[in-house]
Amino acid sequence: MKGARAGRASDPERSPSLTPLRLDLLGNPFGPSLRVLDALASRDDLHLPHEAEVEHLRARLAAMHAVPETWITPGFGIEDLVFASLRLAAGPAVMFPPTDTNQCRAAALAGAEIVTCARANALALEVDPTRFAVPRDAVALAMSPNDPSGTILIAQDAVRVARACAVLVVDERHAAYSPRTLLPLVREFENIVVLRTFETWAGLGGFPIAYAIAPPKLAAALRERRFHTAIAASAVVAAHATLDDLSCVNASVERIRAEKARLYRTLRKLNMIQPFPSWANFLLARFERGDPDRFVAELCARGISVHRPTFPELADCIRISALSLEATTALKIALIEIAATL
Repeated sequence: MKGARAGRASDPERSPSLTPLRLDLLGNPFGPSLRVLDALASRDDLHLPHEAEVEHLRARLAAMHAVPETWITPGFGIEDLVFASLRLAAGPAVMFPPTDTNQCRAAALAGAEIVTCARANALALEVDPTRFAVPRDAVALAMSPNDPSGTILIAQDAVRVARACAVLVVDERHAAYSPRTLLPLVREFENIVVLRTFETWAGLGGFPIAYAIAPPKLAAALRERRFHTAIAASAVVAAHATLDDLSCVNASVERIRAEKARLYRTLRKLNMIQPFPSWANFLLARFERGDPDRFVAELCARGISVHRPTFPELADCIRISALSLEATTALKIALIEIAATL
């Protein structure tokens, strides 16, 4: 498993390896399908445009999601489509922090005013219709599952947001790890866009390619507003190879989901840290005792990297990505050792 510790000991509870553990990353730790590597190695035309293969990819994605091809808009990575989505209406961009800080950067790049709406105490996006008052020409951007909380936008709240704003954009970059999706709402509402990407679940972080699913008018508007009008040929080839080996990639996703569940159960048994339920491949966990800065520094000294959210309301939290049984065990041992010194 790529990114996991090498040389697993016969008793992982007693003898974890010393190889650095990156529990702060969001990509599939197994990396891309081997077919991706083979496909890229066999091509000598990656310096040329691949318009025909892009159109073929649109057709394959449309068939996979049971929508017409005109509903699919490929993009040069998920951030390119986020940028284009924020330009679909003239009004402000509605954000729901705490969430990925790159969304605010994209809004600033698009020249949009930012309006924030706080999440509920459980970090869920719960829309109170009596308090959700934003301009009718606004574009609302919600990540589901959300980073860093792992919570999802439920259909009821999505409908409320869509009715209040000009466009609702649902960023589902981590949706491969969740059985819940808001794709059915795209077929019912004319102002809902769902964004997907190969970069996270398929391990194609080095080959930025994503796509939007939206009604034809919105899809056409997205194509006109993209910052990048072309997609790298290597990314297109990698996406096709991934779809050719979809069952294998989905199997790796299932393994990560299972490890996330094990990670959650493991942390729940410790009395110094409390994990939140998550629909993604990572967990947000809050330290119940001790200094979070010390825990993070001590974990880093042991070769274990975790993500520290920058939001003030999450000052005592860390985000931990699911990796492997060995990684979960090493994290558990490290947390217990650090807690013993408090």
